[in-house]
Amino acid sequence: MNLKDIGERIRLFRMEVLNLSQREFAQRMGVAQGNLSSLEKGHQLPSCFFLWCLHATYQANVHWLFTGDGEPVVKANK
Repeated sequence: MNLKDIGERIRLFRMEVLNLSQREFAQRMGVAQGNLSSLEKGHQLPSCFFLWCLHATYQANVHWLFTGDGEPVVKANK
């Protein structure tokens, strides 16, 4: 597990999937912008709560977040 890769995928999800600024995303996720910046730079591992909120709110694929495999967003089964 590479923290820099995870951080980069968080940043890509925020920018390319959600089209949100770091400030907007941090506010919506209930984290300080400084903490989000630290996550995106790969300085810390995201908490379980952060990952749960990311998935519950935006249907983020946590497997993709950690591995880069699959799609960034979980598709609903029909």
